[in-house]
Amino acid sequence: TQAGCRFTAQLGAMRIAEEIDAMDALAIKPIPYLVTTRVAASVVAAIPLFLVCLAAAYLSAQVVVGVIADTSAGTYGHYFSLFSSARDVFYATVKGVIFIFFAAVIQCYYGYFASGGPQGVGVAAGHAMRATITVVIILNALLTMAMWGVNAGARFGG
Repeated sequence: TQAGCRFTAQLGAMRIAEEIDAMDALAIKPIPYLVTTRVAASVVAAIPLFLVCLAAAYLSAQVVVGVIADTSAGTYGHYFSLFSSARDVFYATVKGVIFIFFAAVIQCYYGYFASGGPQGVGVAAGHAMRATITVVIILNALLTMAMWGVNAGARFGG
């Protein structure tokens, strides 16, 4: 969300300073030049970053469980493989990319159409953050149900 807020601020400042209008006057289409590049860069950067963070989370969970619960690596690996699969990693990566895409589009939209001077850019950044958080929460619920269904398949208890 920090990068997205930067998108809003950068595009909003360009709108307020009439740089976007100048691009229009020079027959340069500003949306493909300014928005599409930011969205594409966000999506491309999100995939390896998400996978590295996911691997770090899995490794740190194994270390914590091994140290605190005094569990062997084999036991942890056994139960970890029971509850997660390569499909889960793929679905999580797809969800992450979709979240990044929508967040970047929303942040760029609010920045591109900002008005009202510097104060308007700040207001646009606030609106963009609220809209992004709301959309990501809704998308998370919908994508989780679409990918894993209502029943995740994990059984706890007798």
